[in-house]
Amino acid sequence: MKSIVRGELERERFAVVEEPASPPREKVSWSSYRPDLLGYRSESDAEEIVLVECETRPNMKRLAAKNFSSVWFQPYLFRRGSVRRILAVPQGKLGSVDMKIRDRWDVWVVGGKSAMEKFPAFTQNPRAP
Repeated sequence: MKSIVRGELERERFAVVEEPASPPREKVSWSSYRPDLLGYRSESDAEEIVLVECETRPNMKRLAAKNFSSVWFQPYLFRRGSVRRILAVPQGKLGSVDMKIRDRWDVWVVGGKSAMEKFPAFTQNPRAP
């Protein structure tokens, strides 16, 4: 599943790191947290990071226990910065996901060869931290 999601992010022009042991850039930090995938892209006047959690057996209590709220991102001066969160689940497991999570997370349902369906976050600006 990680390779499929990674491929999707790379098509969106993200540089992707799998299970980073520590934040790879001095402008990104976190405490007691490690995403399954971390993506970064910089375009014109904006920088964006994406945090991905791949859950083969989605469990909202387990996801809530992760310290993803400790992520801090500081873009370069005079550039817009955003943090995007994606929960990737296998096809057939969407029923285990409390869709309230879409207040802050995109939900991707991953099938055989690609991300089959993408449900963006509900926020007006889905890229906002």
